[in-house]
Amino acid sequence: QTSVCTNSIDTNSQVCSLQWNKHDKELVSSHGFSQNQLIVWKYPTMAKVAELTGHTARVLHLSLSPDGTTVVSAAADETLRFWKVFAPMETKKAAARDTKSVFAGISIR
Repeated sequence: QTSVCTNSIDTNSQVCSLQWNKHDKELVSSHGFSQNQLIVWKYPTMAKVAELTGHTARVLHLSLSPDGTTVVSAAADETLRFWKVFAPMETKKAAARDTKSVFAGISIR
């Protein structure tokens, strides 16, 4: 069913931004008062995986790196912080693809 709230988590601080993990069922949230932290959550259980601290003011924005492993946070403390939070995607399919010849499936006469 659509348009139904399926879960709700009290984070005990202002939620400012969210970013999904591209390769796994996780997300990271950024927060303001009172901790100014980032939290990594397992989805859908919403179990807290990690709490990342360092900003001294509200974390306003998150962005994910092209490889999906690093989150950059921008905060009102006028800093950008780079966090290695997600593991790289390593699958058998990707490994098999890397070992195939670029000429696989091409018939040359």
